[in-house]
Amino acid sequence: MKDKFKLLLYFLKKDIKSRYAGSGLGLAWTILMPLVQILLFWFVFSGILKARPYANTQTPYVFFLLSSFFFWLAFSEGLSRASNAIVENAEIVKKISFPIILLPVTVTISSYLLNMVGFLIFIIFYSITTSLSPYMIFVIPVVLLQFVFSVGAGMLLSAIMPYIRDIGQILGQILMGMFFLSPILYSIEAVPEKFRLILYCNPMTYFASSYHHVILLKNLPPFQFIGVMVFLCLTALIGGLFVFKKLRDGFADVL
Repeated sequence: MKDKFKLLLYFLKKDIKSRYAGSGLGLAWTILMPLVQILLFWFVFSGILKARPYANTQTPYVFFLLSSFFFWLAFSEGLSRASNAIVENAEIVKKISFPIILLPVTVTISSYLLNMVGFLIFIIFYSITTSLSPYMIFVIPVVLLQFVFSVGAGMLLSAIMPYIRDIGQILGQILMGMFFLSPILYSIEAVPEKFRLILYCNPMTYFASSYHHVILLKNLPPFQFIGVMVFLCLTALIGGLFVFKKLRDGFADVL
């Protein structure tokens, strides 16, 4: 177990460093890029459009968007990279014996760590203009549930990708649909009743709404949302592990 943890840290450090290899600013981009994104969103949505996410509140739209946006980036980036983790490392998978499952797990952790920098910058901006609620602490269990869901789904897709390469193209379209059909750009309240069922079929709806509750609305997410998130993360983790173990012995033959 200790050796696996050391190997995970090695892969993680290597992945983070490789993202900015050859860049003059290096890891400084992990701060500069989300900072630029936040300032751009602030200027467009609060300065120009003056949008409001909720009809009866003065919550700036940029706060609504950013309260779940970086979590979405972590999920979508982590899932996309995890799905390709085995294929992109085909040479070492075929030649070296090691816990292959660490490959999709590593890139998922990396995606979450780097995108959480953007969320922390947002929280600093947010705390300057409004008081933080004690409910903010519940961001931690929600993002942990989302992370487990991402790891499970990433393991599942990474195991199938060597056999069905078209998954990469399909996944891009699915992620785009999940983004627009979850309450990241708009609140659930803004969606007509007859269309809300579509949103509730989207796993990210429950996570995004939970971030809005604990950060903006300063209360707990509905208990049914919590139940769905727990169910999603357990189902994805168990299913991902099962499929990965079933298919991993054939990786060398199809890569």
